Amino acid sequence: MLVRYEVALWNAVDQALRRDGRLTLGQLHALRVIDRYAGQARVQDLSSDIGISVGAASKLVDRLERDGLAVRRPNPANRRSSLIAFTPRGHQALTAALERALAAVDRAVAGEDVQPLVAALGRLQARLDDRSVGTAA
Repeated sequence: MLVRYEVALWNAVDQALRRDGRLTLGQLHALRVIDRYAGQARVQDLSSDIGISVGAASKLVDRLERDGLAVRRPNPANRRSSLIAFTPRGHQALTAALERALAAVDRAVAGEDVQPLVAALGRLQARLDDRSVGTAA
């Protein structure tokens, strides 16, 4: 039931983002990663953080560049990779998309006290993380 709800919630957020024709949920995820790395994100960072292949992450960056939301720059520490940064339009798109996404989530959970659920899920995720760390040898 939890997975079904998560899928339905993310579909609702994606629909809210697409309604104005600007961003998809995948693009929003990518822009959030670029923001987290403060303009120093690599394709590998997007791949790891989003949970997609390096090829898919590279194509996602290609679309962000095509849409004028991000730009690749040479990586001074590694000539074989590039760093991904926002364009001014990309930063504005992130800000607007986050507002729309949060509003969609607020509508979906309106009137529900989700804090206990969020806390429980955080604890459960930490357990899984601890187990996977302990068994990776």
